Amino acid sequence: MTASKKPRKQISTKTRFEIFKRDGFVCQYCGEHPPKIILHVDHIYPVKEGGTNDADNLVTSCDVCNRGKGARLLSNGPTSLKDKAKQVAESEAQLLGYYKVMKDKNSRIDGETWQIADLYTEELSLGGIRRDYFRSIKMFVGKLGFHEVYEAMDLAITRFGTREFKVFKYFCGICWRKIERHKESIGEDS
Repeated sequence: MTASKKPRKQISTKTRFEIFKRDGFVCQYCGEHPPKIILHVDHIYPVKEGGTNDADNLVTSCDVCNRGKGARLLSNGPTSLKDKAKQVAESEAQLLGYYKVMKDKNSRIDGETWQIADLYTEELSLGGIRRDYFRSIKMFVGKLGFHEVYEAMDLAITRFGTREFKVFKYFCGICWRKIERHKESIGEDS
């Protein structure tokens, strides 16, 4: 008795269309496109060799190229596929780098925001800071930088002492004026 083969999973119509869209409705082997040819979805790494229906293993192919390749593994894929693989790898590397930079920036801004919030709460002997106040400080740090915002908070505390609302209102006014002055200095409209 022979072991039964697992049935081949069909590629859905939706997946086929997504692969065609991704590849610009062009055969990735020969460059032909409809209406001159009929498009198929080909497995780069053949199912017979363990290839899957994942989008990264599928490519748009014309009928002639698909039949010509058959279930063989191409040792040298079309240059366009190699280029696409390199582009995807480079894009992923850049995206991961960007995410890391943005995460590091956000962590830095959070830390700086907490330093300013601590100055505010300690000087005014508060048990904590309101969330909306914290978000405002964070926004100002993002726009002006730590030192400008810290200086503004220190000035507001010096001017109004322990009057919580007045200190924060004055602090915000200083920061907004700094932002406006910066816009004017670079010639940006409000």
